[in-house]
Amino acid sequence: MAQKERLEMIRQSVRKKKKVFVSELSKEHGVTEETIRRDLEKLEKEKLVTRTYGGAVLNIEKITEHVDYVRRSQKYKEEKMAIGRLAASVIPMNAAIGADASSTVMEAIALLKNRPGITILTNSVEILKTLDNSPASIISTGGIVNKGMFSMQGNLVRRTFKDYYVDIVLISCTALEMDGGVFDSNEEEAELKKVLIERGQKIILLADHTKFDKVAFVRLMDLADMDMLITDQEPSEEWKSVLEEKGVEVLYPQQ
Repeated sequence: MAQKERLEMIRQSVRKKKKVFVSELSKEHGVTEETIRRDLEKLEKEKLVTRTYGGAVLNIEKITEHVDYVRRSQKYKEEKMAIGRLAASVIPMNAAIGADASSTVMEAIALLKNRPGITILTNSVEILKTLDNSPASIISTGGIVNKGMFSMQGNLVRRTFKDYYVDIVLISCTALEMDGGVFDSNEEEAELKKVLIERGQKIILLADHTKFDKVAFVRLMDLADMDMLITDQEPSEEWKSVLEEKGVEVLYPQQ
């Protein structure tokens, strides 16, 4: 079994069991205990686990951490603004856009508020506020308002998203990992994003450099499921190679 495949299976095990043991993993995967220790060391660097005597435990407090919208919007503000400018620059005239409720996507939408001819479908309360008096056409999903996240959630959001197809989907995430894909920290938001992704012709992920080489609570999609990644710094050569292999266009400042 290749290391890549084994690591993903160990990730699944630790998320399910919350605690794993070197001896058990060694027997399960048919490799030495030293090999498993190296695997767990890699997962610890990803901040998925904390190694313990004889095994490792899941970092639940890290991957399920909830940060409300106001705090998130101020974190890495300059980086998000740079990403927002690039995202706005690739949106064509008269596009129909599906936008999630993330603070990074908000930066892009704010720059489109005075552009006529675009249509925005969203479950973001903050986007609705920002686009007040905008010439853009706005479709609100309705739903149960999550005040901490400034988003609307629930079955009404799912049904509304499913009623439309959009040209472009703008979404953000909590983490990106070469082997695992794209992750989010909030399960409800992730499930809504998955529905939105299904309704888009072009999927654009907005993620600053701090999201790379990490995992989070819930898997959102494969890297190959997105068409473009917009970030604030040039990714490593390894990342660029992986993304090129997956058919993902990468956009960053001063490219």
